[in-house]
Amino acid sequence: MSRSALYSPPKQSGTGLLGSVLLAAGVMAAGFFIAMAVKDFRKYDQFIEVRGLAEEVVKSDKASWNLSFSVLAETPQDAGSAWTKKLETLETLVLGMGFEASDIRRQPVTVFENVNPNGGPVEAGKHWRAQGGIVIETAKVDAVEKATLNANVFLAENIVLESSFVQYYFTDLNSIKPRMLKAATDNAKEAAQTFAADSGVTVGALKTATQGLFSISAPLSEYGGENTLMKKIRVVTKVQYLVE
Repeated sequence: MSRSALYSPPKQSGTGLLGSVLLAAGVMAAGFFIAMAVKDFRKYDQFIEVRGLAEEVVKSDKASWNLSFSVLAETPQDAGSAWTKKLETLETLVLGMGFEASDIRRQPVTVFENVNPNGGPVEAGKHWRAQGGIVIETAKVDAVEKATLNANVFLAENIVLESSFVQYYFTDLNSIKPRMLKAATDNAKEAAQTFAADSGVTVGALKTATQGLFSISAPLSEYGGENTLMKKIRVVTKVQYLVE
């Protein structure tokens, strides 16, 4: 028997050959797309992270003015009565400064026995003290600033203020948020472009952006500012840009 008779290789059909070709092509295509995906992934993984700053000085739109005083009398009833009369005088003066009755809120009055700090006897007619005042809460911030500089009108009516404390607030933050965020983002992109130019790359698309907290402080300080009419609004954003 001849050797060729002992072994006869199987014949491939046209369909089987085509399947092999398609399989090989599919493997090659898969390899190509995997390579492109890795390339794109590496490109996406390259980015610049910068921070953008925006600051703006604005005028307060609300004010709170706390005024308190005390009176002395021989009895607690007399002290309470005398305090009420002076309170009415104080409110009349405040209304004459351009404020509305709705702006004024009375504080509770406290009546307590007066004590000589030196331990000696208390003068006649001063055994009891009534203490309290008012809070003016208003949007008339200019009127508050002007009034605080004119405290002599109270002294003229024999009202000695023990406390005259003003706080100013800016409450309309939503009105300036959009432009401040845009300014902070523009500032971040400018920083990214400068950094990219120094590094020999080009700034690409925006990858991520994170808004920081808005802070309100005094115009010349990073802290406080409750008693200043003008406020400094500040926001810092963190931005990532892809590089090319």
